[in-house]
Amino acid sequence: TLLSGFLGAGKTTLLTHILTNRDGLRVAVLVNDMASINIDEQLLKEGVQFHQTDDKVVELHNGCICCTLREDLITSVRGLALENRFDYLLIESTGISEPMPVATTFDAKDEKGKLLLGEFAVLDTCVTVIDCANFLNDYQSHEKAVDRKDLGAENGDERTIVDLLIDQAE
Repeated sequence: TLLSGFLGAGKTTLLTHILTNRDGLRVAVLVNDMASINIDEQLLKEGVQFHQTDDKVVELHNGCICCTLREDLITSVRGLALENRFDYLLIESTGISEPMPVATTFDAKDEKGKLLLGEFAVLDTCVTVIDCANFLNDYQSHEKAVDRKDLGAENGDERTIVDLLIDQAE
């Protein structure tokens, strides 16, 4: 499952709820955060009891899995699948990640036409959490993602807040 949504929409809260109600499933979690210190990973570890032999949290930080950390995503998903000890993988993307490039990674092929992840993992669900209380204000914004320092957008990121919200909600 790929979990996405704008910063502060409630992705980590939803993920924590899912993980505290997993009914015996062995779960691996990939948490992507743009900050050098992964706040979401820390919140998950504080709010969820992980069983060392059954569960695993992998952090991908200082980049976005939809672009700069795509290879890290592929390597991490493949590695977790090859461990052959998890029933389910949950991926929490950063608040400025676009879900479509992440989702298409699961169907991506190498130069020989071989699936990069398709033999190891299947993306069965994409969930986007929307902050209804702030969506309309953000949707009417003229700001770019880089204008909001708390988003962690890289210099040169030309996406507007509106474009980002639309990409996430589609």
